[in-house]
Amino acid sequence: MPTSKLPSQNASVFISYARADDLIPPFEEKTKGWVTFFWDQLRFELTDRGAKQAELWLDRYQIDPAEAFTSKIETAVAEAKLVVAICSANWVQSEWCQREVETFGRIHTDAIKRLIPVFKNDLERDRLPLLMQGDSAQEGYHFFDSDATGKTHEFYWRGLQDEKAYFDIIKRIALRIIDRLDIVPSASSKPLSQSAAPAGKTIFVALAASDLRDARQRLVNDLSAAGFQVFPTENAVPETSKELEEIVKQALDKAEWAIHLLGESRGITVEGGTDALIDYQLRLTRETSVPRVLWIPRWLPGQTDGKRDPAEAAKGFGGLGKLEEIYGEDVTGLSKWLRERLKPEMEVVDNHSNAKFERILVAAAHRDDEELTVALANQAQGCGLTVQACFPDEEPPAELDHTLVLIPWGAAKGVDLQTLLSRLAQPAQMICLQLPGGDETAKRRFFQENVLLEKMDALPSNRQEAKKLLVSLEIFAANGNGK
Repeated sequence: MPTSKLPSQNASVFISYARADDLIPPFEEKTKGWVTFFWDQLRFELTDRGAKQAELWLDRYQIDPAEAFTSKIETAVAEAKLVVAICSANWVQSEWCQREVETFGRIHTDAIKRLIPVFKNDLERDRLPLLMQGDSAQEGYHFFDSDATGKTHEFYWRGLQDEKAYFDIIKRIALRIIDRLDIVPSASSKPLSQSAAPAGKTIFVALAASDLRDARQRLVNDLSAAGFQVFPTENAVPETSKELEEIVKQALDKAEWAIHLLGESRGITVEGGTDALIDYQLRLTRETSVPRVLWIPRWLPGQTDGKRDPAEAAKGFGGLGKLEEIYGEDVTGLSKWLRERLKPEMEVVDNHSNAKFERILVAAAHRDDEELTVALANQAQGCGLTVQACFPDEEPPAELDHTLVLIPWGAAKGVDLQTLLSRLAQPAQMICLQLPGGDETAKRRFFQENVLLEKMDALPSNRQEAKKLLVSLEIFAANGNGK
C-alpha cells in the first residue's frame, strides 16, 4: 500500500477538546454533552465497521482524578497516530488545546496529514493553530451548515437536531480514520463478528448510576460490536421496581456473565423499591449462579491507609462473593479484558495450506464504493488472509502476481470500472462482485476477458458469511479448514 499509510496495530486517536464544549445544558439532564455524544457515535461507527483497533483517547475515560493530568495527556499526544481536534470558540481560547496540537506537530513531520479537524461551529481559519491553516491544511468536517440568509444551523445543539446530516459526517470521519490508519483486523487477534457469539453467550451489564453511565454505554458498544449479546442495551432506568426487576431477571435468565459498575453513587431508588439501583441489581444477581465481575474504578476511595484499594471498596457493596471477581483498572482496560476473557473459541482459517492466493487486493472503482471496499477487506482479513485495500485516489500495487483482485461494484459507473481495470497490472485472477444499484445498464452488458462477474444481493455481514463467499469463489478449497 502507499507509504503514506500508517500502521494499524494499537492505533490511538487522540481527541482534543475544550471541556466547556461538553457541558450538559441546564434542566436537560438527559441530553449528553457535545463531546460525549460525538465520542459515543464515532466509537460505535468504528467498532461496527470492524475497526476496534482505532482506540479513541478521551481524557474523561483515561485519566483518574488522582493521576498526573498534564503528564498523562502529553504522553497520549506523543503516542497518538492521529489527532481529532474538536474546533470551537472554546477550543481556540484554550491554551492547553493549542499546546496539544503544537506538541503533536513537533513529534510528527507529517502532522498536517494526521490532524482531523472537526468544527463544532463556524470559525475563521486564522484563529486556528498554524498547523491547521494554509492551503495544505486539512479541510475538516463541519457539524453545521448555513442557509441563504447566512443563519447557521448546528446539527447537534442541546441534543441531536439533524440526525441524517450528523450521522453522515460521523460515517465519513470513521472511514477517514480507517483509511489513514490502514485498518484491517488481524487474523491473529481472532476478531468476533456480530453473529460469532454462540447461543447463550449473553452478558448482563447492570444499569449504572449517573457517574458511570457514559462508561457503561461505551462498554455495551464495545461488547456488542465484538459479537456478544448484551442486555440491557440502553441506559434508561425503568420508572418502577416491578419493571426493573422484570428487565434484570429476563437478562439474568439468559446471561452467562454479569458485569456490575460500582462507583461513588449508588443511583436512584425507583418507585416501589427499597434499595438503590446499584444495590438492587447486585442483590438480584447474587441470588443466581451467574458469575460476576465487579468493576470498581481505581479512583474510588478505599479505606486501607488512604490508598485506592478496589477490594477494600468492595466491602461497601457486601464484600466479594464466591462467584465474583474485581477489575480495578480504567474502562478501556475493562473492555479489552472482558472481550479477551469472555470471547468464544473460534475456528481459524489456515491460509497457508488452504488458500489459493498469497494475497487479496480489494479495490474501489469510485469513492462511493469505498465503504463496500473497507467492509469486504475487513471481513476477508478476518478469515486469516493477507489483504490490501485500494481506493480511487491511490495507485494500485505495481506487482499483482499470486494476487486475487476483488472489486465490489455498487455505485460506480461503467467508465469508473473500466478506468480501474486499466490501472491494474495483470493479476492472477480478477472478480467483480456486482451489487444492486448504480449503473444497472453497464452491469448487464459487462464482459471483459479474464474478469469474472459474480452477482450478489449484498456483501458478507460477518466472518462466517465471508468465509462461505471465499469458498464459493474458490479462493479456499471446499474442504479442510476452509470448509
